[in-house]
Amino acid sequence: MTARLERPKRVVFLVLDGFPPALVGSDLTPTLLDWTSASSTVPRAVEAVLPASTYANHATFATGVGPVQHGIIGNHVRGDDGRFHPASQLGPSVPTLFDAAATADVRSAIVVGDQELIGVMGGRAASEHWPLDGITPAGAVLDAHGYLDDAETLPQILAALAGDAQLVVAQLNSPDTAGHVHGPDERGARDVYHAVDRSVAQIRAAIEPRAADTFTIIVSDHSMEPVTIDEPVDLNEALDGTGLAWFPEGTAALIYGEHPDADRVLASTPGVAGMRQLGPGLRIAWADPGRWMCFHGIDSEPGMHGSPRTAQQLAAVVGAHPAVRDLDTRLQGGTFDAKQWAPAIAGLLGFDLPHPHVLA
Repeated sequence: MTARLERPKRVVFLVLDGFPPALVGSDLTPTLLDWTSASSTVPRAVEAVLPASTYANHATFATGVGPVQHGIIGNHVRGDDGRFHPASQLGPSVPTLFDAAATADVRSAIVVGDQELIGVMGGRAASEHWPLDGITPAGAVLDAHGYLDDAETLPQILAALAGDAQLVVAQLNSPDTAGHVHGPDERGARDVYHAVDRSVAQIRAAIEPRAADTFTIIVSDHSMEPVTIDEPVDLNEALDGTGLAWFPEGTAALIYGEHPDADRVLASTPGVAGMRQLGPGLRIAWADPGRWMCFHGIDSEPGMHGSPRTAQQLAAVVGAHPAVRDLDTRLQGGTFDAKQWAPAIAGLLGFDLPHPHVLA
């Protein structure tokens, strides 16, 4: 009998951006279901960090801590100058999986369809990253939001899987753009979700020769909800005179600063469904179902995310390695969330993250 490996030789972490876990099924995701069934596991849903946005959650994937700790609060981050800057220009304020892997002499690769994620996840510290420096390659096919089409990204993922990286982080962006453009439950989005499952089939085939020593994790970063009321919830008037600053995050908004009446003002604002304190001087508020948060004069899209209603992530672990079943058991427990992937990956590959991580 062949001895079991103490640790997998490779971990693959695949993000299907914006894929709603509730839509996993035999019609849209037959490959995913077959792969998990072959591994005696099932796809599950775990909690995202808030806001339920792409950059906040991807930075958490890379660091194992929440947005207040890693600093990527949302897609745009308020700097010390009081201005809002793209998250990709800042990057995480704590070391990442790629930093830790480099220290441990573990080769890593990151391939993403959303080119901004190279900066957001600290991907330049990986042994290999694509697109180089987070710059869209000349002549590349882009989607409706200006991100790389999966037809550009998939061959790069397959190439990374054929290489010698022990950690491969990959992201397919099309489900997110499709959910925004069509609405998450509409036929146009469902067609894209099904196409993504066909890409997953190619990724599975590329992993198959090394399936015995590869641990594969498939996740999404958030879900999506339909926008049915085009008129946005604009907080400018409500916050006027309070000194509070805000920035929209789809169906949520981040509010910066302190004011003794902040909670009362937000709670009494029409269209605000709820709020939560995320940290000192930082709140998140979210809109009523069907509404979105934005400045007047900007058009909505049929699908958006950001609120706690979209804070569900697809979570599936697959492969022949015995550790797959162990982590699947942890997923069953109901307490696993986005912050736990980075420490789990580091543990599988035998190194530690160089900062305290959050497990609850």
